[in-house]
Amino acid sequence: MNIKEMFLDSSRYAASDWTKFISLGILFVLTDFLDRLSLEKSFLDWIWLVFLVWIILFFIQAGYIFRIIEFSVKGHDQLPHFNNLKNLFQHGVKDSVVFTIYLSFPLIFFLIFLIADSSNWTVEVFSNNELLFWVLTAGSLIFFILFQGAILNMAHHEGRFRSAFNFKEIYLRIKRVKIQKFVITCILTGIIIWLLEPFFLEDVAHSIDYPLGAIIDVIIAPYLAILTSRFLGIMDRY
Repeated sequence: MNIKEMFLDSSRYAASDWTKFISLGILFVLTDFLDRLSLEKSFLDWIWLVFLVWIILFFIQAGYIFRIIEFSVKGHDQLPHFNNLKNLFQHGVKDSVVFTIYLSFPLIFFLIFLIADSSNWTVEVFSNNELLFWVLTAGSLIFFILFQGAILNMAHHEGRFRSAFNFKEIYLRIKRVKIQKFVITCILTGIIIWLLEPFFLEDVAHSIDYPLGAIIDVIIAPYLAILTSRFLGIMDRY
């Protein structure tokens, strides 16, 4: 299956079960609603409760997205059920922790240069904004590709946390998919996640009335989440 066929499969898969699709959309709406609620001064006394509910829903949401990847890896062509919420929550926590750890790699790399002595060549080199931009872009791209490989490897091991850092297995899995195909898939996934979601969903949904913003959350956000998860999950099936 080539990249085009994978994308078409993922597009159809994302809208294959409206009940589960809308269920995920409701989670997006609720987390967005709680996010807006936390900014209301009248709810400051209840901010801890709002945050607690928000984080529970967020991890369940993240766990379901991981389950889509896991089911796709195992050969299932139907959206998974919204059951065993405890399991979804646990997978969501692990997925988020893995993301945070992998995100720390390029940040640590960047901080090493920032704390370098002022007489060191690194400061002079990094005073060049264009070079700094490309270094950060390359670092972010490497991080994102490794993170995708880690999540894919976790999906093959029933979400075991340790498998996200088995770099030998991750490398072999990327090699099995073919590095070029894996990188292209990750880049396309990154474009969808980092360009469409932040710029369209956040800027549009939060700048308009809540009812219309909720419609965006319940339709566009889950569609993109399911599409990108499926895209990653079927990558090494063919």
